[in-house]
Amino acid sequence: MANDRPEPQLPLRKKVKTILLPFLQTADRQLDYLVVFKYFFPGDMQQIYDQVAATRKWRYHKVKKRYKQLSAKVEEHNAAVRPILLELDGISISKLHDSASTIPTGTFIHLQTLLDKVGRYIVTETNPYKTQIDGLRFFVDRIADFQEQCPLWHELKSIDEEIAVEGSYIYRPRQEELLGRENLVKERIAKIKEPLYGFDSVQPVAHLLKIHNTVYLLKLTSDKIFDDIGGTSLDLQQRIAAVTPEKTALVIAGAGSGKTTTICGRVKYLIERQNVNPEDILLLSYSKKSADDLAERIAKISPSATVGTFHKTGLDILKAKTNSNFVVEEQWDAIIEEYFREEMNKNPESLRKVLTYYGLFLNNGETSKKYENEGALYEDLKKDDFITFKASLLNLSDDRQAKITIKKERVKSFEELAIANFYFINGVDYEYERPYEYDESTPERRQYTPDFYLKQNGIYHEHFGIDASGRARQYCGKAESDYLAGITWKRECHLNHGTHLIETCSADFADGTLFEKLTASLKEAGVEMHPIGDDAIRETLESVYNGQSFKSFVNLVKTFLSLYKARYEDSSAFASLKETVFQSNYAQKRLELFLSICEDVYAFYMERIRSEGKIDFDDMILQSTKALSEIESFRYKHVIVDEFQDISYSRAQFLKAIIAHGQASLFAVGDDWQSIYRFSGSDVNIFLNFEEYFGYAERYFIENVHRNSQQLQDAMTKFIEKNPEQIHKQIHSDKHLEHPIIAIYYQNDESVALSQALELIAKKNREASVLLLGRNNKDITPYLSHRFFFDKGGTALRSLDYPKLTISYSTVHGSKGLEEDFVILLSASDTPNGFPNKTEDDPLLNLVMSAPSAYPFAEERRLWYVALTRTRSHTFVLAPADNSTCFLRDMKGDFFEVNPSAKPTSKSRIGCPRCQGGHLVRREKDGHQFYGCGNYPYCDYTIDDFRAVENGRRCPVCGDVLVLKKGRWGMFYGCHNYPRCIYKMKPEITDPLLDLYERGE
Repeated sequence: MANDRPEPQLPLRKKVKTILLPFLQTADRQLDYLVVFKYFFPGDMQQIYDQVAATRKWRYHKVKKRYKQLSAKVEEHNAAVRPILLELDGISISKLHDSASTIPTGTFIHLQTLLDKVGRYIVTETNPYKTQIDGLRFFVDRIADFQEQCPLWHELKSIDEEIAVEGSYIYRPRQEELLGRENLVKERIAKIKEPLYGFDSVQPVAHLLKIHNTVYLLKLTSDKIFDDIGGTSLDLQQRIAAVTPEKTALVIAGAGSGKTTTICGRVKYLIERQNVNPEDILLLSYSKKSADDLAERIAKISPSATVGTFHKTGLDILKAKTNSNFVVEEQWDAIIEEYFREEMNKNPESLRKVLTYYGLFLNNGETSKKYENEGALYEDLKKDDFITFKASLLNLSDDRQAKITIKKERVKSFEELAIANFYFINGVDYEYERPYEYDESTPERRQYTPDFYLKQNGIYHEHFGIDASGRARQYCGKAESDYLAGITWKRECHLNHGTHLIETCSADFADGTLFEKLTASLKEAGVEMHPIGDDAIRETLESVYNGQSFKSFVNLVKTFLSLYKARYEDSSAFASLKETVFQSNYAQKRLELFLSICEDVYAFYMERIRSEGKIDFDDMILQSTKALSEIESFRYKHVIVDEFQDISYSRAQFLKAIIAHGQASLFAVGDDWQSIYRFSGSDVNIFLNFEEYFGYAERYFIENVHRNSQQLQDAMTKFIEKNPEQIHKQIHSDKHLEHPIIAIYYQNDESVALSQALELIAKKNREASVLLLGRNNKDITPYLSHRFFFDKGGTALRSLDYPKLTISYSTVHGSKGLEEDFVILLSASDTPNGFPNKTEDDPLLNLVMSAPSAYPFAEERRLWYVALTRTRSHTFVLAPADNSTCFLRDMKGDFFEVNPSAKPTSKSRIGCPRCQGGHLVRREKDGHQFYGCGNYPYCDYTIDDFRAVENGRRCPVCGDVLVLKKGRWGMFYGCHNYPRCIYKMKPEITDPLLDLYERGE
């Protein structure tokens, strides 16, 4: 102990003053004070003696006597403390913690005894053994807790150590064992109120397994066979995916990241390094085009591997089982369109169903948007463009009056549209917004125009946008109060003048009783209903058949039935689907009618192909899935799937059967951001929830793209990942390009915007390849002219202004897999059938999806992503200035605007004084120029005094424009709303308009 002398507890002089002198004075307290010190050394006592002897307060012989007595006491104390210190020095607190669960009872008793001795001889507040003694005391006090937690600590550490010593790849069964052990431990740890061990410091087993397996795979990636895969050297991510030994792997790839090259690398690795027989490998792809491309590339590695589509493989299985050929129906689209074009005309009931659904239930009725005023509502109405059946029929006429009537038939909500069509279908003659027979106009209020007027009976019909509680929730704040006050005013008008008013409201739509209530009200009022006949129905549907809205409705039916057929073998599921509960009775009736139509179409289609002895692709997949277990062939060891994001429910079941049949591994490659084939049965939820269908899978990412720039990918990643359901990727590109996405706005002429885009492209590369994309087939039509046209073959586009550009057109769906130097996206408008197409993206599709998407327009968002990533450089987006797609608004700040001045802004636009939410725009009609409201035809405000509009003076009474006029007493400002408003004011002498007027300018 002499060589390990502890520091004195107190300075020497302070010891003399506070300890030794009192000892000399009171002998009985000596022992108590000695206990204060842990241990005394001879040198300590000598120094104390010398100090005391030097004082004048004591005689030397007394000091010497007391010193000897004190020394004896010190030695006695030291003799007791010395073994305690020796034992404390030999105790490791950390070792006690580690062995808590196995510590013998005798050892524990000994530690308690040691602490008793410490309590008698050692005070620990300020000595070097404090930490040691406190730790020992804590351990003894909490021994039961230590003994409970110690095994848990050792189990976590042992799992860590077992992973560290593994010399090869740790497969899933072993992973599950280790993860299971960890979970059991963590369940017990979770119940511990006060953990005594650093459980949180231990790395999660999943993380350790990931690191271990990644390190193992990294050793394999240096293999030189990956240096040349079809002339390309695989990057690190591609190599790691290609060498995975996992039974099931999902490779999540970015657009243009080399998915097919990775698959080729995988095949080469299996054959050349894993000695897999090429005949034991099956490669599947979604379309014949992609399968042919894959087959061509795989043939250079091994011609013996099997490459094909799901359909081709399914057909081969059926042929092997039945030893017969099958005729596969490939005209799905044509047969469905034949139903709507011809077959339903033969069945009055089918005709009426389609007419009723299209006229009354086409809109899903879901909206949560609020408006500050009617003008803001009109802004959205322009996008929806609610055109009634009557207007559609009049559109076939060349009569000028008919054209005027059509404009007046642009109703202001889907509910008014349904009512107008209800009247039409039931032969009730009506006028929409006919001026009230009594003049109720004031300077502040236009002439009253009730929603409907039934001419034969002189009855008015108002449809109020209020719910069951009497709230107009489509408006907010003052706008709602004004709307409700307007309802009261309208009722008083009819009461005061004794005119007959029928009322309906939005609540009637919500509870699904509107048409029943309206029928009862009409009957009570003596209005006779004469439902139109079959010929009239045919004529009506013919009037809308070629319109984009009806095409989108037909596409919705196709998509629904594609998803249905991918999941169900026959029509029996329609009955159960009709029992699905929707939030409102309106939605419920809409569901039942839609399913009834789909069931009729399904029956027609199935009858057609069966009568011709055919099967279709979905039937083939379903039948081959069942047949597989009855044959010995088609047993593969490795199944590789390209474009996995396009998987359907039936193909997923078929794939599972193929895997089980040969106990095969699955290597699936795809990009959930590019899942755009829902219309043909694809279900992105199978990709997103891969493990639910195929069990545990290791996920790999391929994120280095080679097609487009980092700037474009950054913008598109931000856009697509606004939908949290999509899988996160960290896309990287070595290409860099300023402003890769360019928006060009147009006012009235789309072709001007197209010319601008082509001019910019020609300046960059006069011989570039250009891909024009449209959301719908006919989006190209407004752009065609004598200077821009299809060639004689109808396959390529020609531009007289830019003849060296190679230009092609495709729908976005048809562009999957394509890439060109430049891309131009046409007609990016925010309309029901624009981009996004709101008619085709209907909640009804959730009935036949694996899991409903909670994000609005999820499929359309992916379609937009595909469109903008087809380019190797720039993508141009052409959009109407006052009605551009909401997707551009979503990408605000992530694209460059060539002509931002063409896009109206709140500062540059002149507000409409009538509807408050619209803005005045310059127009021309029959050579006459004027300002009109941009919300026309919903708001028909016009003014031809340009100077008055641009001067910006407004009437303080009604808010209309103040116009400079000349009267009997000179110049004055009068309200444009005269004679309804008679406000006048004198101009200031310095008013610049006075000089202009006097000069006749």
